[in-house]
Amino acid sequence: MKILIVLTYYTPYMSGVTEFARMLAEDLSHRHEVTVLTTQHDASLPVEETINGVRVVRAPVFARMHKGVLSWKFITWFRRLARQHDVVNLHMPMLESGLLSLLVPARKLVVNYQCDMAVVGGLLDRLAVNVTRVSCWLATRRARDVGVLTHDYASSSAWLSGIRHKQHEVLAPMKAMPWQDRPVSTDGVFRFGFVGRFVAEKGLPVLLEAFSQVHALHGDRVRLVLVGDTHNIAGGGIMDAIHGSIAALGDAVDVRGRVSEQELQAFYAQLDVLVLPSVNRYEAFGMVQLEAMLSGSRVIASNLPGVRTIVQNTGNGEVVPVGDAPALAAAMLRLMASRDAASRAEVRAQALQAYPLRRFYDLQEAMLLDRTGPERPA
Repeated sequence: MKILIVLTYYTPYMSGVTEFARMLAEDLSHRHEVTVLTTQHDASLPVEETINGVRVVRAPVFARMHKGVLSWKFITWFRRLARQHDVVNLHMPMLESGLLSLLVPARKLVVNYQCDMAVVGGLLDRLAVNVTRVSCWLATRRARDVGVLTHDYASSSAWLSGIRHKQHEVLAPMKAMPWQDRPVSTDGVFRFGFVGRFVAEKGLPVLLEAFSQVHALHGDRVRLVLVGDTHNIAGGGIMDAIHGSIAALGDAVDVRGRVSEQELQAFYAQLDVLVLPSVNRYEAFGMVQLEAMLSGSRVIASNLPGVRTIVQNTGNGEVVPVGDAPALAAAMLRLMASRDAASRAEVRAQALQAYPLRRFYDLQEAMLLDRTGPERPA
């Protein structure tokens, strides 16, 4: 079967939506002919190439708006490619999704609704967000099926009301993290970590404030390691804004920036607790939570729809109120005190029991190929 996957940003750009689409496309390419249509967000990227068995087509852009880009060729190339494929899979949020949905028969249109958009920024940003919201709303109505990360998130979204009958919980892809049952650290340092882009919605100021409280009590016995893109981020990053807070903590905070896959695996293997302190609905699941758990690390996550479900379903950590630094600090201290409550192997086993490695791929492929009936949230 010929499958067309469409999204604004694709690898080498790094985000949850991008990784979701990349891992899906590469898995499907073993059984189907897969093309990804995306934008040439970086002019140095080739217009067309093949990456790990996936044909990638990038439409040149002429302007940028909020977290997105504008491209006429993205629309015209979509119309041509949609005719050549059996299934068209849109990954949203996407500014053009409503228009694109009108250019393809509903019977072959499947959308993945990744998250709601939060209204932030200036007047132009707010306009872009509201236009994109309406566009995504139209695409979900036109689609044959709608994939959502969790029913927990979807049921809390006003933009998804009225289409529960065609929603399917597909979760998110999981990396088969290599298992390293490392010995208990001999340096006496408890390591907290963060993985993600340095953007406002990730809640890094909250994490730094909470960690400063923990550091005040434990000094050199705790460390915070931050991994992810610090600059050149769509919509802008916050590294400059938090630089002072990081500097004030000195060597207790280690900013590693974007790392290779091997370096990421080593980071997880050394980690005691991953913290995902996200503060708004741009965070809808948090795949990094499962990556950390599969490496044996427990997790502290914000009490956001979708995000909270991983800790709730596995028992591997704690859920804390959104944006509450004292509550986050208290949870960090509790997990330090209970570091021997579960072995790393037990944490991994609980994650795999709740989220088998192939579960996402099987659910998503069944939806794309129309092999599943309507699914209603419990």
